Amino acid sequence: MKLGFLHIPRTGGTYLESVLQQLGPEQFINFFGTPANQIPNKVGLIENIQKDQRMQGLLKANPNWPTCKLFSGHFSHSVKNFIDGDVKFFTILREPIQRTTSFIKRVTSSKSFARCLLDGADKLGDEVFWKNFERYIHLQSKMGLMAHERHGFSNYMTKAIAGCDLSQENLVVDDSILEQAKNNLNDMVYVGTFENYQTTVQDILNLFEVKANFRSDDLKVSKVPPSTEKLLKEINHYDIELYKYFINKK
Repeated sequence: MKLGFLHIPRTGGTYLESVLQQLGPEQFINFFGTPANQIPNKVGLIENIQKDQRMQGLLKANPNWPTCKLFSGHFSHSVKNFIDGDVKFFTILREPIQRTTSFIKRVTSSKSFARCLLDGADKLGDEVFWKNFERYIHLQSKMGLMAHERHGFSNYMTKAIAGCDLSQENLVVDDSILEQAKNNLNDMVYVGTFENYQTTVQDILNLFEVKANFRSDDLKVSKVPPSTEKLLKEINHYDIELYKYFINKK
């Protein structure tokens, strides 16, 4: 059985992957292809796998697949449909409003998107910045971002864990998708939380019998204007429900 790390953006997954690199590229396939020894395992835009047959072929043809114990990337649960053999997943969840807030700031790496959000703002994350984001959402703008990135603003955890097609433009989350996400979450070998990061990382290292020192910084909480918080709660309704579901069942 192989384990797939369903890497939800802004949950500490990139740092975790760097700690797990000691497994080597034959045992750990990191679809991001970093550091250098992972370049042969790189698969660009893994979020598009459900409509990209070439990418599906690359997964099956990877010479490290027979020996790998772990693979990771920003894929949805549906990636299991495109790989051979027995696969189980683990993931890290994060309080939805904080995850989304962090994600919004992160994707300002897109210059076009950054120009939209920083128009008239003094700095990243000030009140004007968040008002510009509200406008971006209300106008249903696509400026500067691909579909899978825009999905990151609303119910991303539910979409990814349920196995939705993250490249689909007009993806709508409903109660049935939430239930599928809950079912898939229950079937995972491990689910951790960003809010309990030290324990989460240690538990995951134990899954692979990896011993390593790692960093666990103090949890920082971002604040947004009340109107932005209200909007984020509205468009992340299902993620909030999914997160509550997991926390309450622990």
